[in-house]
Amino acid sequence: MKWMRVLPIVLLTFLLAACGDSQLNLEGEWDANGSDGVAGSFDFKDNDLLTMDFGAMKFSYEWGVEGNQLHIVDKKDGEVKRDYFYEIEQQDKDNVTLYELDEDGKRVEGATIKLSK
Repeated sequence: MKWMRVLPIVLLTFLLAACGDSQLNLEGEWDANGSDGVAGSFDFKDNDLLTMDFGAMKFSYEWGVEGNQLHIVDKKDGEVKRDYFYEIEQQDKDNVTLYELDEDGKRVEGATIKLSK
């Protein structure tokens, strides 16, 4: 009978551990495919630097995640030129869809980027 008191704790521990494995982690290199047909790679570095490589064009930005939103900042000489906001939808640990958000925090129709490892 004592095991019946311990069983729920063990099951809860396994459930929480399984949930922890699905946490979003964007760090690393991703193949990127935009809804506009542009393809390239994104490299999210752990020092909050994002490098985007589209063959002949390469860009560097600052990035951060808060909740389910990705914030990308384009700076020049220390001043913010433009902010980009995306809603993050994680299909699994190797596949993520980014939905561009407008100034009101609403999805911009048809503006998505699919990331895959």
